[in-house]
Amino acid sequence: MDKKDFHERFIKLPLVEQTANQLQFHESRIHWKGLAGASKSILASAVCSQVLGNHLFILNDKEEAAYFLNNLEGLYPENNHILFYPASYRVPYQFEEVDNANVVARAEVLDKVNSGKNTWVVTYPAALFEKVPTQKNLTKNTFRLEVGKNYSIDFIQEVLLEYHFEYVDFVYEPGQFSIRGGIVDVFSYSNDHPFRIEFFGDEVESIRTFDAASQLSINTHQFFTIVPNVQGKLIQEGNGSFFEFIGPNTTVWIDSVEKSQEVLKKEYQKAVEIHSKLPDTVSHTIPSQLYVDQHVFLEEIKRFSIIEFGNDVAFEIQLTCKFD
Repeated sequence: MDKKDFHERFIKLPLVEQTANQLQFHESRIHWKGLAGASKSILASAVCSQVLGNHLFILNDKEEAAYFLNNLEGLYPENNHILFYPASYRVPYQFEEVDNANVVARAEVLDKVNSGKNTWVVTYPAALFEKVPTQKNLTKNTFRLEVGKNYSIDFIQEVLLEYHFEYVDFVYEPGQFSIRGGIVDVFSYSNDHPFRIEFFGDEVESIRTFDAASQLSINTHQFFTIVPNVQGKLIQEGNGSFFEFIGPNTTVWIDSVEKSQEVLKKEYQKAVEIHSKLPDTVSHTIPSQLYVDQHVFLEEIKRFSIIEFGNDVAFEIQLTCKFD
């Protein structure tokens, strides 16, 4: 049996068809019972392939989310809109202790969602705890370069410095750029590899990604967008929850509302405690402006169609699907 036959077999299951039909109604409430292991991701993908819009999967923790993501990527290896949305900070208010790879992953998700393309985002409560820039704020601070168009290198340098990129001799991590004659290297926060832009005068002659260690080219591109650090100063200029960012055309799949709220409550209490111990010599943003607590979380997800595919149920259910 090839993958196409495998997918179609699940797509035609009566409970999958019922779920897809119910999701045509806004703010649907569905409960999937009797699922374990990889069956959750297999059956969920069968629904997602029929229901347009974004799909947000909230698993209980990072490990469960990574397992779920791995299954989806195994089913759809060519789909570059299956994305992982991780937490960026180890401890609230310790902004210097970020995991750069996670910041890049978060920026990539925001960039893809902001582009208007349908995405399947896999995440967990600790990642949703942190607020993100608004779509308007991110768009204002995102710069697009295209092959064949004219840009002053001095202007690009000004833009990058305004985005708080660091000027270096050679780029090796996100948030850096370098200029050598008519060549500009930029390591955007929304990409795994840096971009090299070659100019002929003020015209962009070529754009390509390259390996920062070997300097060897990877792919050529007709355009790319420069996205700043979405968890840096940008977030303080206007932010909101990830639910606000992803928009109403989204189906939320959640393993346990109760467990998610427990995680958010614990994280928020930790943030309040740390904030109360910060020195008074500097003004610090209050926790409610940077983080999402369990009450805000519950109010936010109520605005979406929700499929609860764990054992416990938090909402009044309109359709129950019991899988054998």
